[in-house]
This record gives sequence, C-alpha cells and structure tokens, in this order.
Amino acid sequence: MGTQGDRIFQITAERGFPDPWLSFGDSLCDEAALSTELTRAISKARKEPTDQARTEVTRVFQAKKANLRRCAGILDQVLGDYDASGMWTVLDERAGSLDVADVLETWGRTQALHPFPVVLKSLEFNWGYMKEHGVRAFYEMTRGYVSRLQENTERWHDAWRVETDTGTVDRITSIECDLASIEAPMHCDVCKKTITALLYLDE
Repeated sequence: MGTQGDRIFQITAERGFPDPWLSFGDSLCDEAALSTELTRAISKARKEPTDQARTEVTRVFQAKKANLRRCAGILDQVLGDYDASGMWTVLDERAGSLDVADVLETWGRTQALHPFPVVLKSLEFNWGYMKEHGVRAFYEMTRGYVSRLQENTERWHDAWRVETDTGTVDRITSIECDLASIEAPMHCDVCKKTITALLYLDE
C-alpha cells in the first residue's frame, strides 16, 4: 500500500498545491478565522457597547462576506473554465482509477491524531462522491455549500442587527453560525488535497 499516495505526495512536495485550488482552500480557512474574529468582536461589543466596538463588528461581517464572495467566484470560474477545456472528463477518468484506500493510508501517517480523523473522513467522502457522481457534480455540490455559508453569515448578521436594536442578547444564533463557519476548513481546505490527488495522479 501507499504506492499512489507516495507518488502523489512526492509530486506535491515538489510543486505544492496548484491554484486555483490553493487559493480556494486558503480562503475557506479564512472563513473560519473570520468567524472566530467575529465572535470575539461581538463578545467585546456586548461587554462594551460603544460605537467603536460595534463598528468593528460591522467591519468583520463585511470582510467575512467579501471572502465568501471570493470563494464563490473561484468556483464559478473553475466550473466555466473546466467546461470549456474538457477537464472534467479527464478528472472523472482519474477519479475512477484512484485507489482511495492507498492514498488515505499515506495521509493517515500524519492526519490520524484524533480518534475521529476528520481530514481522512472528509477525503474519503470527497473521493467517494466523485467516483459515484462525477467530479463536476462534486464541485457543484461544493458551490452550493459556499452559498449556504453565505446564507449562514446573513442569518448571523440579521440576528446581530436585531440584538443591537432590541438589546436582547442572542447567543444561540452566534453559537450556531460560528460552528457552521469553523467547520468550513474541514471540508474546503481538504478539497485542495482531494483535487491535487487527481491532478497529479498520472504524472
């Protein structure tokens, strides 16, 4: 075991993760970072309800929304570019020949620190989805996920506006929305690892 995985790792070590997938994964990591920053800004504004503190909350909301628009834009561009180039057919063929257990074994050497290895589970799901439904369908699903993250942010922002208008603290919405956002890297940062295996598989 480890034959495909070791080869993919070797090429990745030489070239790194390719764009636009690197940028996409990094941006979804930023989604979680911005969510944490937003949670802290809201907590501060609750303790010190000054104009400055509330302005900072607004700034972070705007940054979070802009980042998600960037993520959506990357996926929209890729969907169109790969349609035009015929790349989806190439990726479907590679997904079909990917030995998932083999590549997971390679990743498992470093990514199984927790009893429930989220990175490995996410990779396994991603490749399984691609094999069953096609690689383009996987990224259509991913695009829908980004849209739901955008809706999650709007819901959070709406709840914050109500809170500032009424003075009634809404902790539950903040908790729910933050948890949804901090989950994003566990899927979309893993996504760059998923696609890299296919891009480098036959080289």
